[in-house]
Amino acid sequence: MAVPLATRILSRIVAVPLQRPLLVLTVSGVLVAVAAYIASGLGVSTSRFGLVSAENPDQARMLRFYERFGNPDAPVLLISGGTPEQRQALIDPLTTRLEQDPGLAGRVLARVGPEEVAEVLLLQQPEALAEVAAGLPKGLPLADLIEGGAPAWFAAIEQQIQAGLDGSAPAQAPAKVAEGLRGLVSMASSFDAYLAGEDVMARLAGQAPAVRGRDARGYLTTVDGEHHVVTMFPRFAGDEVSDVAPTVQRIEAIKTEVLAEAPAGVTIKLTGLPAMIVDEQKMLQRGMLKSSVASALAIVLLCLVMLRSLRQMFIAQVPLIYGVALTLAYVRLAYSNLNLITSSFVAVLLGLGIDFAVHVIYRFNEERRAGADNRAAIEASVVQTGPAIVVGALVTAVAFLSTLLTEFTAYAELGLITVIGLVCMVLTSLLVLPALLLRRAGMGVAKVQKEPPGFAALTRFIARFRVPLLLLGLAGGVAGAIGLPRIGFNSRYFDFLPPGTESAQAIDVLEHDPLMSPVYAEVTAPDVATAQAMATRLRALPEVGGVQTASDLLPVLDEARLKALRGGLAALDRAPDFAKLAAVRTTPEQLAPKVGAIVDALDEVRFGVDQAGQPTADVDAAIAAFRGLKQRLTSLDEAGKQRLADVGPRLAGPLGRAVTTARAVAERGSYAASDLPLLFRERFVARDGSALALYVIPSGSAWDGANGRAFHAAVAAVDPDVSGLAININLHETMIVTGFRQAAGLSAVLIFLIVVVQLRGLRDAALALMPTALGWLWMLGVMAAIGLNFNVANIVALPLVIGIGTAFGVHLMNRAQGSAAAHGVARLEDLIRGTGGAVVLSALTTIASFAALMLGDYGGQSLFGLTMVIGISACLLASLIVLPALLAVLGRAK
Repeated sequence: MAVPLATRILSRIVAVPLQRPLLVLTVSGVLVAVAAYIASGLGVSTSRFGLVSAENPDQARMLRFYERFGNPDAPVLLISGGTPEQRQALIDPLTTRLEQDPGLAGRVLARVGPEEVAEVLLLQQPEALAEVAAGLPKGLPLADLIEGGAPAWFAAIEQQIQAGLDGSAPAQAPAKVAEGLRGLVSMASSFDAYLAGEDVMARLAGQAPAVRGRDARGYLTTVDGEHHVVTMFPRFAGDEVSDVAPTVQRIEAIKTEVLAEAPAGVTIKLTGLPAMIVDEQKMLQRGMLKSSVASALAIVLLCLVMLRSLRQMFIAQVPLIYGVALTLAYVRLAYSNLNLITSSFVAVLLGLGIDFAVHVIYRFNEERRAGADNRAAIEASVVQTGPAIVVGALVTAVAFLSTLLTEFTAYAELGLITVIGLVCMVLTSLLVLPALLLRRAGMGVAKVQKEPPGFAALTRFIARFRVPLLLLGLAGGVAGAIGLPRIGFNSRYFDFLPPGTESAQAIDVLEHDPLMSPVYAEVTAPDVATAQAMATRLRALPEVGGVQTASDLLPVLDEARLKALRGGLAALDRAPDFAKLAAVRTTPEQLAPKVGAIVDALDEVRFGVDQAGQPTADVDAAIAAFRGLKQRLTSLDEAGKQRLADVGPRLAGPLGRAVTTARAVAERGSYAASDLPLLFRERFVARDGSALALYVIPSGSAWDGANGRAFHAAVAAVDPDVSGLAININLHETMIVTGFRQAAGLSAVLIFLIVVVQLRGLRDAALALMPTALGWLWMLGVMAAIGLNFNVANIVALPLVIGIGTAFGVHLMNRAQGSAAAHGVARLEDLIRGTGGAVVLSALTTIASFAALMLGDYGGQSLFGLTMVIGISACLLASLIVLPALLAVLGRAK
């Protein structure tokens, strides 16, 4: 009889370590040492930019946006609890501390007040300069008034009142006089409050009591008003942990210091995608360490129990160590780092790689128990199990390589990395393992290992109850098929963070906010006018919940507004020198007499009004306000004196920015991106100033497929080049689900063809794959029963369970063919007590490796581990119980 080609090849392979074991061990040891050195420093990338190929059109659009505008992902502080006043009081020192950080200076938005939006103040009130100029005493230039600071302003008020008294000013109607007096009351009381240390900037800005997303004092809030928000816009080079972690850590430190002084019940939580990335990285690192250690320990214990030899247990780990080291070196050279998906590959590889060593050692012990010497047992173990090992690795590799069908680069990397690891471990099992067994396994009969307990009883049980077991297995498969429609796809990867994580808790609040949500689409406009028009169109869409755009700061620039703006600027006879205003350091001694003069003038006004028999309430209020202000000036403490001295310097900057922007708009006759306040330019204007960004938030959940598709279609009708997280969620879900359905189908077909070739027949191939089909359906049934959906992490189980599970059936059918060749009909003892023990050990080690992923806090790893545990366990039970039962029913085994 001709010797099969596989037998001849494997005989030649095993001859190398049997003839030169020391050379094989030395060369392989050096290779692994070099690989370990190369792999040192390998990290985990948490970037989402690289999870999808840059050649994907949707990904390319997003990357183009980031190139123009920078990374828009912003860290956010959510202030909750207590009263609004308590939260506001906490925001001021928090903002001050944040602004002191070099990377955050000028990039912190907690409030929209006159200092933050000074550039647009005159654009919003274009008639303001003309009105002020009209109220000045005759002959007093407006520029002189501005440069003179508070003393000049109060002197001008007194002069104007005197002009009214002596008749040199035009007569005004009583209603106009009353309005002017009320304005004086507001000014005096606001200035008094400022000197007392109160915050009056919102009142001075003339803001409405409250608007959507801001409270009455201009502080940013969620739309429901229950929380305050501080947003930061640092310039991140990318979304890697190394890019964002330093800034996030500094923000966390500042937050902790400020929170220590917060009233009871007030909390500050740091969130936003940068903060979540940092949390993910911490959990992934801890998870990798936990899962790798737990997986290694579980494999060691299982090998010790099943192999019943401390020495063989250690020998079985060598292919794992070699394979992991060589694969990590490949990752370091090919990709530099692991990513969110490939970070779990070490535990996966440990579980898969142990299979090869287990089958070789298990068959080695079986041959030794049959009386073969050490060298013959080693050769027989490699030659007899080698074909199934190679085919098992091949079908598993096909399953992993099928991930190349997805457009998610991360999944393709996971598949390729795992295949490299499988190849390394198969070669190590066929070359290094025999050399170790020859030198370390022992030569005498006393060294023969006993059979693990329980398999003899299991053989009798299956032989007796083969029909009920078969029917029960088929019924479970039908139940799984029925449960399949109940399994959905959850694309919300925010759920991967534990519910108790600070960033996850805060994101749950912000995600549903129509203005503050970090889940938005990114739209671009070439200019301000287009941005305003696009914002109007977008807000009219029912699919849109809100739009973040800096163009809201700029009122529509029609002819009337432009005329009023130009008229107001014409009231300035010359450009004020704001440096002079900044140099004015007013003292109480300078200002108190001027306020007193106003009081005297108002007393005269009151006398005249009273003599005319008209009501004096308004003038009385004005007198009281200025008397109160004079009293404040004469009793100021040092802090109050400092506030008074700071009036000129504090107003010089905002006034200068307002006048400069107003002049530019008046001369240009239109808005430009450069007219926006600096902080808003950082957020909304392209780096080259060529475009403006609008961030569009969906009205429904973008994670819901129907909502996501409707939102995408609606926004794309306004801007076909739309990109961003709210768009990619749906696109990626479709990409992933479609890709893995194709991957599962293609891997099933390819695996079937491989098994047909290896087992030399369609019938045996179908029998070998039957447990995998049943196990796959059982997995779906269990998932439906416990409410476990697929997600971006565990959907990879679809093809992987097929590949891993097929190896079990292939080993058993390979042994069935060999047993039938020796005995006419395959023996159940050979299948279950022989190869079955190796299948159980290899399956249990694989299950343990995936179960180790469940020890981590990161949900992506744990859910992937849980799904694989369910799937592999189902395939093991189907292979060990249902397949032998079916062979017995068919008369193929007894």
